[in-house]
Amino acid sequence: MDIRLFQNADLISVQKVLETSFSDEENEEISQFAFDLSTETSSPKILSLVAEVDNQIIGYVSYSPIFLKSDASISGYILAPLAVSTEHQKQGVGRKLINYGIDTLTKAGVGVLLVYGDPDYYGQFGFNEEIGRLFVPPYPLEYPFGWTGMMLDRNATIDMPINFECVAALSKPELW
Repeated sequence: MDIRLFQNADLISVQKVLETSFSDEENEEISQFAFDLSTETSSPKILSLVAEVDNQIIGYVSYSPIFLKSDASISGYILAPLAVSTEHQKQGVGRKLINYGIDTLTKAGVGVLLVYGDPDYYGQFGFNEEIGRLFVPPYPLEYPFGWTGMMLDRNATIDMPINFECVAALSKPELW
């Protein structure tokens, strides 16, 4: 399995992976979210990755920057969405995509990585509620227990909750 940067030519394959990974109720919304991420430019850049086997895309993850509403000197990203085709789930594909992203963002000097998802799954990587509580999402969360984070820069300190904004693709209340 190879992990590489997403290219716009991958979009149809990525959307097929998303369709098999998410429920029928979520498919259209998540597929549109991935499309929006693929067409958006931001500074810092959105980092999207694919996992492939034999030139077939079997997994996808995207990391988009957040913009803190404070004078804190820390930078941050959100992991969303993560998808692995159903026939390749439970084989470590998601784990490899997440670890690759964590390594890439850490090397780039990013301070915090946030995620809104299953705390048991993401907890395996070091995401925790305490860090999540320090970063106040732009919209109310339907499942607040799923909001977690991890510090990538071990020297960074946050002593009070910080509000933030997201890239346009993630600035939609229905995604929260």
